[in-house]
Amino acid sequence: MSNQIVKALEHGAQKLGKTLAEDAGKALKGFYRKAGDNLKNVAHNTREADGKHAKDLEKILKGDAKKTPHTVHADGGGPRDRGGPPKNDGRGRRQVDKPHESGRPQDSVCPGGEPVDMATGRMFIEQMDLSLPGSLPLLFKRSFESGYQAGRWMGPRWVCTFDERLEIDAQGVVYLSADRISQAYPHPEPGDPSQATAGARLDLAVDATTGDYTLTDASTGLVREFTTWPDGGTAPLTAIRDRSGHRVHFAYDADGSPLSMTHSGGYRVLVTVDSGRITALRLAGAGEDGRDVLLTRYGYTDGHLSSVYNSSGRPLRFANDSQGRVVSWTDRNGTQYRYTYDQYDRVLAEGAADGTLGFGFAYGEPDPVTGVRVHSETNALGHTVLHHVNELSQVVAQSDPLGHTTRFERDEYDRLLSRTDPLGRVTRFEYDGAGDVVAVTHPDGERSTAAYAGELSLPAVITRPGGLTWRQTYDEAGRRTSVTDPTGATTRYGYDEAGHLASVTDPLGHSTLVRCNAAGLPLEVTDRSGATSRYDRDGFGRVVTVTDQLGGITRLTWTIEGAIASLTAPDRTIETWAYDDEGNLLTHTDRVGRVSTFEYTPFETLAARTGPDGARLAFDYDAHMQLVKVTNALGQTWDYVYDAAGQLIEESDFNGRTVGYRLDAAGQLVSRTNPLGARIDYSYDDIGRLTGKNADGAATTYGYDPAGHLVRATGPDADLLRTVDPLGNLLTETVNGRTLTHARDMMARPVGRTTPSGHTSAWTYNRGGRRTSLVTPDGRLDFAYDAAGQESERGIGERLTLASTWDSEHRLTGQILSAGPSVLQRRGYSYRADGVLTGVEDELGGDRSFDIDAAGRVTAVHAATWTESYAYDPAGNLTEAEWPATGATEAALGTRSYQGTELGSAGRIRYEYDGAGRIVLRQVTRLSRKPDSWHYDWDAEDRLTAVTTPDGTRWRYRYDPFGRRIAKQRLAADGVTVAEWTDFTWDGSTLAEQTTHAPYLPGPHTLTWNHKGLQPLAQTETITTPATADTPQEQIDRRFFAIVTDLVGTPTELVDPASATVAWRATPTLWGNTTWPSSSSTYTPLRFPGQYFDPETRLHYNLHRYYDPETARYTSPDPLGLSPAPNADGYVHNPHTWCDPLGLMPDPNDATRKHLMDLGKKRITDVASTLGDDETPPGAYTVGKDRTTGKIYYGDSGPETGHEQAVTDAMPKESHHERGRPPGVCGEPRMFTNAIKDGADPKNVDLVTVNPKGKKFKMCSNCQTWVPDFGGEVLTG
Repeated sequence: MSNQIVKALEHGAQKLGKTLAEDAGKALKGFYRKAGDNLKNVAHNTREADGKHAKDLEKILKGDAKKTPHTVHADGGGPRDRGGPPKNDGRGRRQVDKPHESGRPQDSVCPGGEPVDMATGRMFIEQMDLSLPGSLPLLFKRSFESGYQAGRWMGPRWVCTFDERLEIDAQGVVYLSADRISQAYPHPEPGDPSQATAGARLDLAVDATTGDYTLTDASTGLVREFTTWPDGGTAPLTAIRDRSGHRVHFAYDADGSPLSMTHSGGYRVLVTVDSGRITALRLAGAGEDGRDVLLTRYGYTDGHLSSVYNSSGRPLRFANDSQGRVVSWTDRNGTQYRYTYDQYDRVLAEGAADGTLGFGFAYGEPDPVTGVRVHSETNALGHTVLHHVNELSQVVAQSDPLGHTTRFERDEYDRLLSRTDPLGRVTRFEYDGAGDVVAVTHPDGERSTAAYAGELSLPAVITRPGGLTWRQTYDEAGRRTSVTDPTGATTRYGYDEAGHLASVTDPLGHSTLVRCNAAGLPLEVTDRSGATSRYDRDGFGRVVTVTDQLGGITRLTWTIEGAIASLTAPDRTIETWAYDDEGNLLTHTDRVGRVSTFEYTPFETLAARTGPDGARLAFDYDAHMQLVKVTNALGQTWDYVYDAAGQLIEESDFNGRTVGYRLDAAGQLVSRTNPLGARIDYSYDDIGRLTGKNADGAATTYGYDPAGHLVRATGPDADLLRTVDPLGNLLTETVNGRTLTHARDMMARPVGRTTPSGHTSAWTYNRGGRRTSLVTPDGRLDFAYDAAGQESERGIGERLTLASTWDSEHRLTGQILSAGPSVLQRRGYSYRADGVLTGVEDELGGDRSFDIDAAGRVTAVHAATWTESYAYDPAGNLTEAEWPATGATEAALGTRSYQGTELGSAGRIRYEYDGAGRIVLRQVTRLSRKPDSWHYDWDAEDRLTAVTTPDGTRWRYRYDPFGRRIAKQRLAADGVTVAEWTDFTWDGSTLAEQTTHAPYLPGPHTLTWNHKGLQPLAQTETITTPATADTPQEQIDRRFFAIVTDLVGTPTELVDPASATVAWRATPTLWGNTTWPSSSSTYTPLRFPGQYFDPETRLHYNLHRYYDPETARYTSPDPLGLSPAPNADGYVHNPHTWCDPLGLMPDPNDATRKHLMDLGKKRITDVASTLGDDETPPGAYTVGKDRTTGKIYYGDSGPETGHEQAVTDAMPKESHHERGRPPGVCGEPRMFTNAIKDGADPKNVDLVTVNPKGKKFKMCSNCQTWVPDFGGEVLTG
């Protein structure tokens, strides 16, 4: 199947990717809805729709097995006679008859359908058959266009890498690129380059001595060399080189037939030509035995490309008409797609035989006054998009099926001058003589500017709104040598003799060292602390072994097409993946032999997923491949409805409850209506930033500084003020007069914090960026690490230590808490090969072992004197639960019953719900007395606002504009007076402090927490006794406790360093019901990560929802719908190694794919708000999470903006340019440098990358090879 169908499907099946804010408060924090997208992001699903992978390695083709093409007809655009070099037959000159049409860069082409250039009506296909990574990647690509007729080596209408050439005639020189771009140049004079009459501004130069040519792209630094054949009429591409001298050489035989591509880094691709057509590609010496590896072979009919074979041995077939136009393709799974054309090579209709993904096209005549033509594109649902095309073949306006129009203005070189969105918001762009953007005027009138480094076309000074300025320096080869951010912090880069990245030095002078191979791919990376990771690579440049800092070796195998086939861990357990002939993942077998299977629609969209336990999740699509229904393992359905523009406007959950969305002309969410009819309205400023929301009458406003940083938010319960540094890092946050203050070092890392109570804490770091100490006025923690960055020892005050041990898989295996020779607590962990916890040895709490079902859920807990047992239905809901009974939890034991997905009863507890699926009554039946009832009140934003307990006590809850709970209040009998209250202070999304005021306390009682990511490290208890007549001075008593946690970060012990004793110890059930010894001398309300225990409700507050540990469920549905998980009400499937710190999505403690996927979607909207709706968004968004600290880091791809990152030069922008994307850099290196600058060890940073629709995005070939050298696990394949 063509790559373009996949792109079309991203417009169809992933149409759910249209961002819809669940509500503005959550939108502000970035938890935006991508309903259904994450359903495809299953564990270890490395399927990438653009890849064409083998079913397995055993099917790799051996030998040539070539087929001789049919004889080429003389009138069929066949190859030249084999009597001499290629001749200039004038086809190139004819190709530039309309120079503005043929010279348009690819980013100026407006695609429609599957896909069609809506300016010309011509269908095009772009496919990459080979991409070998390096500082300068080696690529072989081919492209078809129904109106193109200057192709040679794959037929007249296909153009490939070897078709790139110059044709010289009396009129000048015609450049024919491998991307179908054709440009006409005047003859250059020696020493005086010429530029094309239309299209990209490249410099064509001629050598006075040899007559050979070079074509230079100043924006990328790439130079193409063309060697003129003796007849002087043709000059084929013979080399591509970059500024550093890296080079790809193209060799031809005496006849001019392609022979090979040789890379200066060592790659060599052999080309087989038969009858004037390329028939096969081989990678020389890439086999395990040193033999050549057959990559791809091609077949032809009458000289036209008709089949492409990958390593499966099965062909992708093209049927061509008598003119050589592709009239259908049939992929390797038998799916067919058809095209019909008019006499002008324009597509009239296309689609599958049954109409799926069908499109119809109509082309208008030029307006007699403006010359503008209107072309229409109608999809399979009958919805029409209008494209307005001027005389230069530029789309100047687009009207969606709802009539909303976006307008574009371009100059004669196709550079965007302005964009006006359907709301009339205009963004303008200015360029210098070299064609580089020098200024952008945003819709609000603010400007961003750039100044460039000499003739390099590389940004040296970038200034954004608010006066924020970044400065960069470069060496003579255009390699970045330093970047200085607006705070003055400078990061420096060094290179080896070959021009490959060799070092990255942070603003404090600490360096990460890199040793690369000849292609520029890292072989060794030594972090700032001196620990080294090593990488072995195969002939494709892919990592095949990783030796970590401790000597653990991970081995990987790959299909020829680049999909991972197996992973052998350091403990020698194996994980495997199998694919169909089109590269779709069919099965994943984990390290204990559990198999997950995947099914697909004819257009390679996920149709069903079946887990190891047999639970099946199915997906239905409409004719435009929009996801319209999800069916879970119980047969319940979740339905989606879209408007004519493909935007989600309604969804109905498994219980038939419907949420509606309304969007404005620009696609911004302007209202959300819940199943009860409560509505939230949203407003935005001129650049798309959220400025206000009205939640059923409760108004909230948001304000920004000139740089676009949020600095004020006012809601019904709170007024919030923030100050930030120039990069947006938080310095102070004041909520209702209570201020949290941060101090940061040169790398913007937190080094000090002061809470509203006056509690101070300070962090120090080692040269590797890891935290080495936490110091408070009342206690101190010191941290030591092994070479892999894993905590090996924690000093607690002067007397206590907590020692940790790890296995080869970097899993915690043991903890010993000791005071000198005395052991206070000893805990050991044992795991299955796939990382599922199977046992805990606990010196204080007793040993436990766990039974695990096929889905990885715990079904039993076995201890010496007690057991727990659990049963689940296919959707993961608890159906039976037993644990050692206590008076508070005994009522919940036993059978659970459900109505739809709503829990009706659990043991002797029954539940009632409102129309939005929120629990409004929890009632415990009693044998001989009135039942105990809890009544819950909710607001339009699904926040619990009040509860009435069985004794009639009323509690009220308050939230800030970010949705964080800032107070709970117990009301007096009059229902108005506040009798007791607790104020909460947040550090981001982490609870930092609480202060309780109650008549039974001598004064304010404060608990302050220090965290490292999700893990609480310390709790400080402060009791303030006000001055009285007897005690004229205020009395302040403080106690410091170190916190020991389990694998995910749930507190297990509070340790008093003063007495060297365990002051509190948790005894939890599997799902979080917690008891503790009555002899405890302190207490903590912290539970699972992100959870806080409320005694009045027995619920755990979990930021966005409330969790009930008796039922392992939340009291309201997930506001993100099905995006995080197929069960919108349940907690994680295994709380031993997974958690949900935000109350939004399951999150493993060491890898957080779904969390990061949604944060990636958050980034989409955040960037849109920052750049303005009218600016071009990045092509991909990378989100990383430090598994040791829980900190989140971001990086966005796109043109260089001055936010350049520490390893940017390891992933040069040229690779993007070669792939046809605008020059720029990837999000992965940008994210990693943000992490490095914050002191994170890149090896501990796991990451995901998503595209602008929120769908997982496979890294480019270059990043695929070096990212493992810098980072942790890539969670999106």
